[in-house]
Amino acid sequence: MGLLSMSSLKSQVSKPYFPLVIFALATANTFAVFLSGLVTTLFVSTCVAVGKKRFAFVALCNALGATCGFALFAALLEARGTDWFRERYPEVFASKHWARGEEVVAVFGWPGVAGLSAMPFPLHPLVVLGVLAGMKKRALLSALFLGRFTKYLAFGWVATNSPGALRRLRGGGEKRT
Repeated sequence: MGLLSMSSLKSQVSKPYFPLVIFALATANTFAVFLSGLVTTLFVSTCVAVGKKRFAFVALCNALGATCGFALFAALLEARGTDWFRERYPEVFASKHWARGEEVVAVFGWPGVAGLSAMPFPLHPLVVLGVLAGMKKRALLSALFLGRFTKYLAFGWVATNSPGALRRLRGGGEKRT
């Protein structure tokens, strides 16, 4: 058995303040991408623990945390310039996905950014794309928020409505031996 048992996990993620922990971790995840698995696990666990009536609040906290983190990242880009990012991650700009992202942002603008931000990949290149495309910071961040909020609502809905979804967090189901 690991350091954190299921009952211990359930007792933590069901606390009323835990969505704020999700917010903080989502913000930190912008700069420490290795937290992604932890944030996802805790997010889904929290959604299941709080149930169908409150999972949307957990999704909101996760999306707001991600948006705050990327607001800080956008400020860093403003301060250091996009060349700073380009020098550190040249493979991003050489990717076929970069060219496709440029096309989506150029053709669809704000809705394109919102749609792409709902996809399961890091948002750093999308923020750089938005900055290079001349998007205003408020527009860029609102598109990121809408995309992530939509994504987290969908994940939370699936987690709380799937038969058998993490039953042990709810206290039901059979224990496996």
